[in-house]
Amino acid sequence: MKIPDRLMPGDRYRASRADAGPIGRIDAESFDQTPPKDTAFTRAVSESRSRQTEQPALADRLDALAQPAASDSRSYENARSIELLQHVVDSILPKLEADDDIVAMARDIIGEELEWRQAWEGRMNEAMAPSLDDDPGEKSLS
Repeated sequence: MKIPDRLMPGDRYRASRADAGPIGRIDAESFDQTPPKDTAFTRAVSESRSRQTEQPALADRLDALAQPAASDSRSYENARSIELLQHVVDSILPKLEADDDIVAMARDIIGEELEWRQAWEGRMNEAMAPSLDDDPGEKSLS
């Protein structure tokens, strides 16, 4: 595609009227001196690079946030789960802005889960509790 010839104003091709001063010789020493702005920039880049080598990659940091380390094992105990589910049934579901059918269904499902967890907790307590029939001082000869 050819651009048709257009008339251009003549002043468009002229250099600006700024008065250029005499051109002097540049010494090699003037190149070694870094202006203050460049020094601050260079220092900021160096600090940034040193921080990057100390920190793990962004993807690693995001993965660590997505999978936090368990600092308190009690948070994962069955008693804590039961407590949280009971809180949902008692406090959250009544305030939930949803149809009554949905709230009733959620209450039923969470109630079933509570029953399962309480039954499991009871079985675990039975297995962990020593039997009353056994005498700790008596040893089996078999």
